Amino acid sequence: IKTLEKIYGIDYLIRAFKIVKTKLSDRKIKLLLVGEGTQRKNLEALAAELNLISDIVFAGYVSHDEVEKYHNMLDISVAFSLQESFGVAVLEASACGRPVIVSNVGGLPEVVDDGKTGFIVEKENSDQLADALMKLITNADLRIEMGINGRKKVLSEYNWISSVELMLSVYNELPNNGN
Repeated sequence: IKTLEKIYGIDYLIRAFKIVKTKLSDRKIKLLLVGEGTQRKNLEALAAELNLISDIVFAGYVSHDEVEKYHNMLDISVAFSLQESFGVAVLEASACGRPVIVSNVGGLPEVVDDGKTGFIVEKENSDQLADALMKLITNADLRIEMGINGRKKVLSEYNWISSVELMLSVYNELPNNGN
């Protein structure tokens, strides 16, 4: 659930998905890409080139009000960005009880406990991403456990009241209370 731009590494995700589809050819799996952007035609062409056009759903733009609905359609959420400031979409997926796989860039590793709420893999590494996807696809118990752990993490570390209290305490520690 991202804008379809080069910076988000969606082409690497599609390549990883091809590896997974090849190795797990007996399973019916789909890749759902939610968002719109300048790379859509290129990503659709890559999907066609890899013979995945019937296995990838390009859902297009969805309103903010519909994001939760789409997170809840997923079994696994992936944020494979090449750079990222903070993982809001990852927190949204975790809040919905979804295990997450993220690239090891920017703020993404901050919001994922590797091996507990999801997996952290190296950016631009479709093979490593495919391995993480296969672990979750083939192990329903692990998916459920990581989803539960992720939701607990969001509720304990990212709830609104605690976040506001933390911001206020930092603000109050500034010289002259920020004045």
